[in-house]
Amino acid sequence: MAAGVFVVDRDSLAVEVIAAAMSGSRNFLGHKHTRHYLRAGELLHTRLAERRPWEVWEREGRESMPERAAAEADRLLAGHEVPPLTEEQERQLDEIMREAARELVAR
Repeated sequence: MAAGVFVVDRDSLAVEVIAAAMSGSRNFLGHKHTRHYLRAGELLHTRLAERRPWEVWEREGRESMPERAAAEADRLLAGHEVPPLTEEQERQLDEIMREAARELVAR
């Protein structure tokens, strides 16, 4: 599989494995499916995933990945500054707008 390409199918989604782990041991590493995909290089490195033990996560409020993602998005947007366009970029945009105006008027 090429880098950056993800296959999404019944096996890769692992719905049954997730259901089994969530209803029992909460341990994905004990499943043959998980070991297979890890050995094949399927590994997601993200700061958004919960890395603490289950008991600690439950005790400290069970913040979900979507909640962490929203907080991270807010943090990134609050600190992001859009650099101004260069003169060349401004010129190119002006040309695009002139061309669009010519095409629209010609109709």
